[in-house]
Amino acid sequence: MARIARIALDLTLETSKILKPAVGTAWQYAKSEIVPPMTINFWYGPMGKKIEDTISNASNTFIAQIQSQIKAIDEAEARQIKLKEAEAKAAAEKISAEAKKKAEEAKKQKENKRLAAEAKAREEAKKQKENKRLAAEAKAKEEAKSKKKDKNNGKSPPKTAAAPKAKQEAKPQKKDTSSKKPPAKTA
Repeated sequence: MARIARIALDLTLETSKILKPAVGTAWQYAKSEIVPPMTINFWYGPMGKKIEDTISNASNTFIAQIQSQIKAIDEAEARQIKLKEAEAKAAAEKISAEAKKKAEEAKKQKENKRLAAEAKAREEAKKQKENKRLAAEAKAKEEAKSKKKDKNNGKSPPKTAAAPKAKQEAKPQKKDTSSKKPPAKTA
């Protein structure tokens, strides 16, 4: 709609600018040729000059108003363009901020996975170390039993009431590794 109004105002402005000198020339001709003989002093005197100046000022004001309306329409279009550019820039910044946020989240998740994997590897290493220690203890016990048998030359140890208790106390207690807490994560 503003575009149609702008075109109409442009046409009116150009027409007014073209018609002003033509109407002035026509008036000068009419003043000398068409004016009745008894009114020549009126049209060429101060009153006629005042009427011509009033009409000339009115036409200049009309042209200036049209130019100001055209300028206002141009400024409104420029504001609309700037507003659209600002909206596009804000949208681009928003998208950029969201992408940066997603990248940071992905980086945090990757770091958390890495830390979890390291903690799991440490836990597995502890379990393997504990299993090796238990296996070494069991092997040492087996060797101790085989040495004891070698000393007795196949004789069985004397049976006493305290012997079964000693066997129970000699067995090492397995540590419950499932109740241990994993090491605290460091950020």
